[in-house]
Amino acid sequence: MVDESRSVIQALDRIRVVLESSNGDGGGAVDGITADHPQIANGPVEQVLAFNNDEFIKLEDATGDNPYFSSHGVLTDLQHRELPGSKVETTFPVDRAKLPDTIQWPPVQEKPWDAPPLDPTHTLGHGYSKQAYFFNGGADSLVTVGPSLPKIAVLKNGGAQFWVASIGVIAQGTGKYKGARGTSVYIGSAYLEVWPPKLEDQIKILAKGFKALVGTYFKLVLKKDHAAG
Repeated sequence: MVDESRSVIQALDRIRVVLESSNGDGGGAVDGITADHPQIANGPVEQVLAFNNDEFIKLEDATGDNPYFSSHGVLTDLQHRELPGSKVETTFPVDRAKLPDTIQWPPVQEKPWDAPPLDPTHTLGHGYSKQAYFFNGGADSLVTVGPSLPKIAVLKNGGAQFWVASIGVIAQGTGKYKGARGTSVYIGSAYLEVWPPKLEDQIKILAKGFKALVGTYFKLVLKKDHAAG
């Protein structure tokens, strides 16, 4: 009976979280589908957006002088329901010569965990990316820029798991987000069924494009809540 009561309480808590999330208007709440999560904001004016991106990514200019990843897709809520009138566009310029570095991982770290030292080896060869997020048919938008770090784990089945993590700073916005200030994190993954050993063959696969699933998290303050000046 205790276990059943606990399960009911947990279910009610999950329902409460969904209902509280739908009370905000971040990204536009339609039929309970929203990116706004006011219950995890810190302070009286901070806003929190949390959503997923369904993206298709391709390595453009793969054999040219300025290769870059280009992606397009739509946004969904955390239950993977599409946010009406949303889209995402991102780009990440890359150095082909550094692609093999993505399979290199940091060394084992030493205690203490809450104080130095730390060894950032294999985490410093990052690039920079920009992301643009559009809500409500493009009426509202956020654009970020910041460092990105890709990593690849080669799998024993011959494929690979690809990740990229980005830290974004809001550069601009439109509509309700015009003049907003804040930061975001973007962490995406893709599964590549085949990952050949030769770099030129890897580049061909990336140039064909692949599906990526991304989680994005914003913490921001709207312009109306900034001090003047």
